[in-house]
Amino acid sequence: SQLIVAMATAPHTWLRLVPSCRSYSKATRLHKIDYPWKDEPKPHWVRQFEARRVDADLTPENRDWLRQWRLQRVRDAVASSSEAAAAASPLKEPPAARPLWTPRVSQRCGLVGIKLGILPMWYRNGQKVHTTVVQIPDQRVLRWVPPEDLGNYASLREMRPYRLNQSLLPRWLTQQRWGLQLVGAVPADPANFTAQWCGIFKAAGLPPMRKISRFLVSPDAALQPGACLGLHHFRVGDCVDVVARTVNRGFQGVMERHLMEGGPAAHGSTKFHRKMGSAAGGGGPIYRGKRMPGVMGNRFRAARSLPVLRVNTKHRLLFIKGFTPGPPHSYCQIMDSWMLDVRRSLDANPPPMPTYFAEDAPEGGYPEDVYHPDLLPYDQPLELPD
Repeated sequence: SQLIVAMATAPHTWLRLVPSCRSYSKATRLHKIDYPWKDEPKPHWVRQFEARRVDADLTPENRDWLRQWRLQRVRDAVASSSEAAAAASPLKEPPAARPLWTPRVSQRCGLVGIKLGILPMWYRNGQKVHTTVVQIPDQRVLRWVPPEDLGNYASLREMRPYRLNQSLLPRWLTQQRWGLQLVGAVPADPANFTAQWCGIFKAAGLPPMRKISRFLVSPDAALQPGACLGLHHFRVGDCVDVVARTVNRGFQGVMERHLMEGGPAAHGSTKFHRKMGSAAGGGGPIYRGKRMPGVMGNRFRAARSLPVLRVNTKHRLLFIKGFTPGPPHSYCQIMDSWMLDVRRSLDANPPPMPTYFAEDAPEGGYPEDVYHPDLLPYDQPLELPD
């Protein structure tokens, strides 16, 4: 016989089958869990790309004419949906007064970047440093979700990972300290996307874009739909957090995934050269988190407190110290670092709030390359002390 143990967790009740001591056999050692979301419908996701079409019968002239016609329709839709189009402004509402930086409260919006690769550079003392080159594409603000409306946000209604771990909801969701800022990046041809995907941008009065990201933003640093986010959102010397998906290496064994040593190469070892060894002692259960073979990579990871060493205004490049997750030509999220020591430095030297505007530029504008004071420019010789 089996004992049915009911664990009441709001808003669902968990049912777990636990084998009794008298009938503890090999057939009943595994625990069967009936997940509460088994019979629930999956959340609705907007399909991004349109179905593939065959344009073999179109001539190059007709294809170019259709492309110009689609772009003109997008321009007309943007102009008709925005009252500020007559004033040549991308904002749907008049700009509000610029807020001031509030210590331990303000949290700005981040940027969407494209990782290009790794480039070595040198300090003035001759020390070599590796930098990650990130390009900042054209991006605009799509939507602002205030903290009190996070409960109505579609993807936050059913928190599957938190319910799976039987833990409480995260504090950033329950405390209602930050809202969500949606940002779109990399404008593209609307013919490549579905009508639902294009409707997200039409509501904001913007053309369709390839990438949509969201950031936790405090209400005092919220941006209006249509606001432009540029390269100078971060300054040289600012410390940032970079979040991206790691390189997907597929299904790997324990020697590659967890750096295990494996079995002996000789002395009677048969088919045990790259195995993990014992899974559990005494025939006990295998608990969650046990290091075993599985999918390696393809997980969101963050690199914390990385300083910006160089900014290239011509090609819209950020040179960030260290290595960031993700393969080349992949998207990443760049935001102000959450580390406490970085927060104290921002309180002493506040960044532009809520983002960089043209009025913040110095007299004469920015040069093509802005270097950190400790970094050696490429056009200067290296002078080492005797």
